[in-house]
Amino acid sequence: MKKIKKIKFKQRLVIDNTGHQIGKIKLKRISEELSTKQLKAYFIKFEKGARSKIHLHDSDQIIIGTEGKCSLVIFSKINDDVKNTKLEIETSSELCEGEAVLIPAGKLHWHGASKDQSSSQMSFMNNGNTYWF
Repeated sequence: MKKIKKIKFKQRLVIDNTGHQIGKIKLKRISEELSTKQLKAYFIKFEKGARSKIHLHDSDQIIIGTEGKCSLVIFSKINDDVKNTKLEIETSSELCEGEAVLIPAGKLHWHGASKDQSSSQMSFMNNGNTYWF
């Protein structure tokens, strides 16, 4: 019988040094450790006030709050002028432990910890591109 591969996703997190974050973020690339090429799955720990930079994905993204209070902001683009693009907050929300949200493909957004406490979350999406701003 073939053994199912398991990992402990809250252990041996690495510091995110990609430049795609504001503040201190640690993460585990679950999908890489489980060797899947069809899905991206991450466990992300945000220190108090830390967050991702604004970005979008070419697939839907599911975020599940696993600890603390997470913040999420989704933006609308007001114009298509590359040099002078204006963004407007479409919606913002807090995400607590045990809650899940769907961020539709192509929606500009950021997510992270609230200003007053650290948080952690899991993120799932199809393997595809992420565009950072």
